Amino acid sequence: MISFFFVPATFRGKSCSFITCPETSGSGITMQTEMKKRDMDWWCDRAWIKFGLLITAAMTIAILVFWDDWSTELKVTAAMAALIPVHVVEEWVFPGGFNYQYNVALYKSDVPDRYPMSRISDMFTNLVTTVFYVVLTAYSAYTGSVHTGILLGTLVFCCLEFFAHTMMGVRMYYMFRDRGKTTIYGPGSITAYLGFTVFAVILIRCLDGVSIGTEDILVGVGLLAFIAVVCILIPENATKSKENERYAFRGNGYFDRFLR
Repeated sequence: MISFFFVPATFRGKSCSFITCPETSGSGITMQTEMKKRDMDWWCDRAWIKFGLLITAAMTIAILVFWDDWSTELKVTAAMAALIPVHVVEEWVFPGGFNYQYNVALYKSDVPDRYPMSRISDMFTNLVTTVFYVVLTAYSAYTGSVHTGILLGTLVFCCLEFFAHTMMGVRMYYMFRDRGKTTIYGPGSITAYLGFTVFAVILIRCLDGVSIGTEDILVGVGLLAFIAVVCILIPENATKSKENERYAFRGNGYFDRFLR
C-alpha cells in the first residue's frame, strides 16, 4: 500500500509520484480510495469474524488457564468476550440471516439486506463490544475483582439479548407461519438462550446478597450506554443507506427458505 504512492508515473514525458504530479494526483486519490473501499469490503465480509473467533479462542484459553485463580464473575466477563463472535457466526453464517430479522422485525425495512443495519455497522457493533469486554476482563484481572456495576450492566445486557431475540423470533413466526415456519427460532437464538441467558442466571446468583450502591448503578448504566450509543447507534446512523449496496448482506440466510 505504501509503495503505491511512491511508484514513479510518467505523464506527458514527466516523471512524478501520484501525490505530487498534478496531472495524475486525482487519479491516484481515486485509486487509493477504491482500494480502501475494497479492503473494508473484504474486512466487513468474513475476515473480521475470523479475527473475532481468534479472540474467542484466546479468551477461552485464558479462562481455562486461570480457572482456579479467577472468580466466577471474572470468568463470566471473559466469557462474554468469547461468546459474542460465536453469536455472530450464528447470526451471519450458520444459518445466517439475522440482518433480515433485525431490519424487518424492528424497522419494517423494504431493503433488509442493508438498511438500517448493514455489514459494516454490525461489524462495528459486535467487534467493538467484543474488544470492550476484553478490556474489562484485563482491567478486572489486574485489579483483582469485577466492579459490581459491570456485573449489573452485563446482566441487563444478557437479559436484553434474551428478550430481543425472543421478540424478533415471535414476529418472524407470525410473518412466516403460513409458509411453513413452526418455531420462533431466528439466527442468534441458540447462542442467546444457551449463552447470554445462562450468563444472566449465573450473574443473578453472583449478585445475590451483594449490596448495590449508587456508584454501581451508574457504572452499570454507563456500560449499557456505551454499548447502546458507541457500539450500536453511532455506527448504524453513520453508515445506514438504502442506496449504498457495497456493504449489503449477501442473502437472507435462514429466511431464504420462507421467501421463495
